[in-house]
Amino acid sequence: MQHAEKIEKTAGNRQALRFLLSYIKRHIPGVAAGILILMGVDLIQIIIPRVIQRTVDVLGSSSFSTQVVAKKTFIILSLALGMVVLRFFWQVFIMGTSRRIEREVREDMFSHLQSLSFYFFNRTQTGNLMALMVNDVNAIRMATGPSFLAITDALFMGTLSLAFLFSTNARLAFFAVMPLPFIIFMITKFGPMIQTRFKAVQESFGKISTYAQESFSGIRVVKGFVQERCEKEKFEATCDEYVDRNIQLIRIWGFFFPAVTLFANLSLTILYLVGGKTVITGTLSFGELISSSMYLGLLIWPVIAIGWVFTLLQRGIASSKRILELMDAIPDVVESKTVDTGVTKIYGEIDIRDLTFSYSAEGRNVLSGITLYVPAGTSLGIMGKPGSGKSTLISLLFRLFPIPGQRISIDGHEIHQIPLTVLRGCIGYVPQDPFLFSDSIRNNIAFGVDDDARVLSDIERFARLVAIDGEIGGFHDGYETLVGERGVTLSGGQRQRISIARALIKQPDILILDDALSSVDAATEKVVLENIKAELEGRTCIIISHRVSTVQECDRIIILDDGRIVEHGSHSELLRLDGYYRRLYELQKLEEELPG
Repeated sequence: MQHAEKIEKTAGNRQALRFLLSYIKRHIPGVAAGILILMGVDLIQIIIPRVIQRTVDVLGSSSFSTQVVAKKTFIILSLALGMVVLRFFWQVFIMGTSRRIEREVREDMFSHLQSLSFYFFNRTQTGNLMALMVNDVNAIRMATGPSFLAITDALFMGTLSLAFLFSTNARLAFFAVMPLPFIIFMITKFGPMIQTRFKAVQESFGKISTYAQESFSGIRVVKGFVQERCEKEKFEATCDEYVDRNIQLIRIWGFFFPAVTLFANLSLTILYLVGGKTVITGTLSFGELISSSMYLGLLIWPVIAIGWVFTLLQRGIASSKRILELMDAIPDVVESKTVDTGVTKIYGEIDIRDLTFSYSAEGRNVLSGITLYVPAGTSLGIMGKPGSGKSTLISLLFRLFPIPGQRISIDGHEIHQIPLTVLRGCIGYVPQDPFLFSDSIRNNIAFGVDDDARVLSDIERFARLVAIDGEIGGFHDGYETLVGERGVTLSGGQRQRISIARALIKQPDILILDDALSSVDAATEKVVLENIKAELEGRTCIIISHRVSTVQECDRIIILDDGRIVEHGSHSELLRLDGYYRRLYELQKLEEELPG
């Protein structure tokens, strides 16, 4: 069992590395230029100790002069200035590339999320997605940017430092580098633990994001039930878990880096003990001892850099695995291979034949044997008890969920043959719970329409049609009023009417109103329906409602019960039946007649 898990983990690491490399390959020229410039910086750092060695040795020799010291000093300053200039450029190339990779990963994630269907978002927490988009992408940036700095220093400067150290005095170098392999051993020992604990930290951060997002989104419910203290305690518990997991990670860091520093200082101690005796015996010059200590100092950083690289890569791999889980999610609704690219517009003739639908293979049927024909340019009213399948039926018309083939046709085209962009672009949909963006009222109404000239002239017209223009005029900033997150500053009825205006300005061939006037009073509803009647002339309109008054003018009305059509006909035909529609009509009529 452990062997199988190890194989699976190794395969996951390889896949994560391939994921990182796929982005690095796009920027090979920039990365290569940055590495070459960084190698130039390392080469200068290697030369400086040799210049200092010769300068110190000159001080005790007969050739000593102020001119020689001035010349050596000028050389050192020139080399230092060269390092400053080159360091600027490798920062631009390497760190700039890592920022571009960060942007590309985040854009690819966002694009992929846009392609996923409702199933994915129904089972995935928003806070976890936010953690992926922020923390995990940042870990990838570190793995594709600063890691190149550390790798180049570890390989290039480390090799040169070791070569120059041994060329100065091989015996002294041998004793001085003896403690350094212990650092490499610690890296291989603690690396997997760092990856595991870092992944746990990221998952815990996702929980915090999720809980905070849900609590803030539901702040009215929290306050309405006086649950502020309870929510605070739950959030504190989630934060405590995040801190605990961070502390577990910090414990490794807290042991790892002091241990590395200990071995590094041990190397310097050995150098001075052995080198000092060698200088006293005259077999090593004082300048050579100084340069050896400088080369050892330059060598310690690359050895530590190996550990840093290992840590960055472990974090990057852990985050890549989490992102790959997201990127591997397959959209449930995709463009069909048999799509007819010649279909560029739909007119609204809907034909449903024996449609049965379930949200999962094991779940119960939400719709059963639905057969329905809606001629283009006509209106259909849908009524039924909560949970009878009304919203599910209309959501299948623009393929929000996967549906069986040969069951729905629009304009004679099987729905899978219609390009998704055409299908959804020709449908205007107002859901039960309208969503407004944290933007101005003007931009919310104009959402989804690219023709700026038409939008500017139509926004106020459609606002008048849905009887919201007067209320907007009463706001301090009018149409530029910001509505807050999810339109929180507006009432439910105002949000619904703005959403209807947003659907109408799109000028759709099929308009679907899913209980879209449930939050407005009967008088306002009547005004809105009367106003938009002319606008809907020649368009197919589907209206879902619990009010008979909303659907009674429709050409045809169907009643759903437990996923089946149990009544259908016009308003007058349904009233002649002793069924759900007639009973609901009489009940609502009685309510209207009762004194308020």
